[in-house]
Formats: sequence, C-alpha cells, structure tokens
Amino acid sequence: MAYECPRCGKVVKRGSSSTAGVAGGVVGALVFAAFASFQCETCGKIPMNEFPPDVRSKARFGSLAMVIGAIVLLVLVVSLLVYLKS
Repeated sequence: MAYECPRCGKVVKRGSSSTAGVAGGVVGALVFAAFASFQCETCGKIPMNEFPPDVRSKARFGSLAMVIGAIVLLVLVVSLLVYLKS
C-alpha cells in the first residue's frame, strides 16, 4: 500500500535492507520492513508522527500484518522441514 508524503505529496515507501534479507531471508526482510521508517525520494525519512492519524493506523496495521506474515511463513517452513525429515 502506498502512502503520500505529508510534506510534498509524493509516494513514500518503507525502508529496506539487503543485509536483513541476506541474514534472515524473506522473514528477516519482512520484519525489517515492518519496523523501518517511511522514506520519500525528495524529502528523505519521514517520522510517523508527521502522517495523519488515519494513515498512522493503517501503517501500524500493515506492520502488524507483515510481522504476522513473517511468523506464519517461518512456522510453515519449519513444519515442512520437520515433515520432510520424518
């Protein structure tokens, strides 16, 4: 989901880290993105308190969904590995 920059009105995106992706795979990348700050191409990092309340609540829900998705993915992979091992 794309959010508008409260300063300039352009689209912001969540921060990403290739190190988190390498270290933790998809799960690490999802968890990092869930807690990363939003970034605008022209304005740089945007603190969460600059967004309107409705956008903040949607962003929190999105972060929670990413963390839950990462946990579910991790459980599925571990379950699959245990099943294939036995």
